[in-house]
Amino acid sequence: MLATGLFRPVVPGQVFIVVHDGLEKIKRVQEVKGSQVFVIGDNPQASVDSRSFGWLPVDSIVAKVFWPRMPEDKASYCRLAL
Repeated sequence: MLATGLFRPVVPGQVFIVVHDGLEKIKRVQEVKGSQVFVIGDNPQASVDSRSFGWLPVDSIVAKVFWPRMPEDKASYCRLAL
């Protein structure tokens, strides 16, 4: 996982690091209205997100999170350890 501060514009479905109550949180943008974003966590039952703390100003976004894609010919060598 990588994060970058170069991420304009904000588009629903993208994952960002946001600051809320002094904590950095990784959240997915569900909706954008002007200069406000509604963010949700990927685990709805356990996530603290805009459903509990409301809309956030777009300025609370500090970085965009992205996962580099591996070439398909190399993907068979990857194993996810749980």
